[in-house]
Amino acid sequence: MSSAVATSTNKHFVSKARSAAHTKLFAAAVVPDVIDDDVETVIEYPEIEGARKTHLSTKTGRPVTEFQYRVYDACRQIPAGHFSTYKAIADHLSSGPRAVGNALAMNPFAPLPIPCHRVLTSDCYIGGFSGDKKSKIFWKKAKLEKEGLSFDDSGYVTPKHQQMQFFDGFK
Repeated sequence: MSSAVATSTNKHFVSKARSAAHTKLFAAAVVPDVIDDDVETVIEYPEIEGARKTHLSTKTGRPVTEFQYRVYDACRQIPAGHFSTYKAIADHLSSGPRAVGNALAMNPFAPLPIPCHRVLTSDCYIGGFSGDKKSKIFWKKAKLEKEGLSFDDSGYVTPKHQQMQFFDGFK
């Protein structure tokens, strides 16, 4: 898999002022007592259609939807040490970033084979993790740092990694 370099002309990558809301969220976040930085556990992922239709999510107890599988199939393409954005996945699927985020918040196949921790906001802010924006973001940050990304003190990917580690080569 190849990674696309993030530039200010890339439609999935936003080079803009930092969101005041994101900065406030990160400042208000509470570091949990235990940080889960596991990026190696592999959860069984149904590959064939029949298995997908009968698989129940361990998070919801309900079947995983076709749209969620489309999001997960795209997300699993993001290589370790790279990141993508909700918008990049949404554009690939002809959907919306919020719908992608909602699907990833329900991801029962993390950390692998569906590495939802590798998906950030368009301004390279860490975003939420597992439906949480107050403490589990530190789990997401730890997972990404373990894979080689770095963040500043406000929860944004450092400029060096923004340019070199952005992935939008979805197939």
